[in-house]
Amino acid sequence: MPQPNPAMRLLLAVAASSNATVELTADTLIVRLGLSWRAEIARSSITSAAHDPLKTISIGAHGWRGEWLVNTSTKGLVVLTIDPEGRGRCLGYPIRLRKLHLSLADPDAFLTELGLTTTG
Repeated sequence: MPQPNPAMRLLLAVAASSNATVELTADTLIVRLGLSWRAEIARSSITSAAHDPLKTISIGAHGWRGEWLVNTSTKGLVVLTIDPEGRGRCLGYPIRLRKLHLSLADPDAFLTELGLTTTG
């Protein structure tokens, strides 16, 4: 994930979310936002991936009814559609994932490595 600006870095550190990682293995996408948010999604469950047209001014982890935004930047966003839905945890509580918006340092490389046809 891209590095946030200094003010946002302080806010994320206070929220125990300063260590953000996205790891794509042969079988799994692993996303962590510090101690506050984590998910492991079967790569086979990611049915579409694209550059995200979402415009946001917020950072952190925000979600509702299976759609989540996990970001440390308002730039470099991608959106993933997940079916069957994935599972994760936010502040220790179980969550569902049907759509995931992520900020990435290099979204083009991620989308290429994921190997899905992208649109948008």
